[in-house]
Amino acid sequence: MVERRIKAAKFPSNKSLDSFDFKAMPSLNKMLVMELARCDYITRNENIIAVGNSGTGKSHVALGLGLAACQKGLAVDFITASALVQELLEARDEKRLLRLQKQLSKYSLLIIDELGYVPLSTTGAELLFEVFSQLRARINHCGVQPAVR
Repeated sequence: MVERRIKAAKFPSNKSLDSFDFKAMPSLNKMLVMELARCDYITRNENIIAVGNSGTGKSHVALGLGLAACQKGLAVDFITASALVQELLEARDEKRLLRLQKQLSKYSLLIIDELGYVPLSTTGAELLFEVFSQLRARINHCGVQPAVR
């Protein structure tokens, strides 16, 4: 069952928090990350946004938190912001946007990687904002974005 959830999450790699080098990133609060791995924030409908420079481990931590959620029996989806926007644009054009939004609402945790990394079109950004607005009270988002320079 856990393996099926992990496969369904579409993680680009299986990186756990156990393999994260917290010593290489001393500014990251290890106790907080391990607390988040308990997934209590999901039941409280709290969202996480990880911000930092490229190469600081945001995606690795997000993958680890997603893996922890799968191990707790929760439905997780991992997708890049640009891929999600592309799916939203295609769904809108094919008149199946509501179906896609309903599908997204079935996840307990939606991890959106590279948020803010690739510029989005105005329409794409509006569709993404609409998804965030509609899903806000129903599921959790773990957005991972680079630091703004």
